[in-house]
Amino acid sequence: MKTYATSEHTREALLHAAGELAAEKGFANVSTREIARRAEENIGSIHYHYGGKEQLFEAVVQRVIERGNTYSIEAAVSPFRSRLDTPEGQSGALRAIVRREIQVLFDSDQPGWHCRVVYQLMQYKCPLQDKLQKELLDPMVSTISEVLQHISPWLTRQETMLISFLMISPIVSHADYMPFCLEQLGLDRYSDDYLQTMENFIVRQTELLLGMTTNSENKTT
Repeated sequence: MKTYATSEHTREALLHAAGELAAEKGFANVSTREIARRAEENIGSIHYHYGGKEQLFEAVVQRVIERGNTYSIEAAVSPFRSRLDTPEGQSGALRAIVRREIQVLFDSDQPGWHCRVVYQLMQYKCPLQDKLQKELLDPMVSTISEVLQHISPWLTRQETMLISFLMISPIVSHADYMPFCLEQLGLDRYSDDYLQTMENFIVRQTELLLGMTTNSENKTT
């Protein structure tokens, strides 16, 4: 048991070190030596536990995908699908999408590098980006687009994509630029009140863009 626990500790240390460095510098700029140094392990352990740096990077991306799919956009929307023809169901689905993103990106129990890894991967085309897009991002965009077009069938594809990004981008920006944002706010972490206000603003903005008459700004459940 002790040997197994030690082995798992080494694997996790290497994975987190690779994730942190990739988030900081981009995957292409990270060396095995840097990973080993950050993990406080020897370089040979990367090959032993993962088969090499590329396989370790794939494990990093897989961890991000698994976390994102633990509570997917589809799972968040599912309770409202039978009511998407009602104003209450539409408002609830929009809020569920926004709340899910906030919960995933600002979960203090999860490593902060997850979001930055996504940002780094989206900067250039590569097999890891293809994996992330196919297994995490495409299903997310598909579900959001489906909900938006159900609410407002007149939306063009471009308008649907634009509104989708207007919903998600403020949340992602607060995660990507967290040190700067917190400094401007004079906070150590985003407060629950601040995140709730963000949620309310985004939902209200989206409802207005979709021509909905229900104002759910104060509906937090």
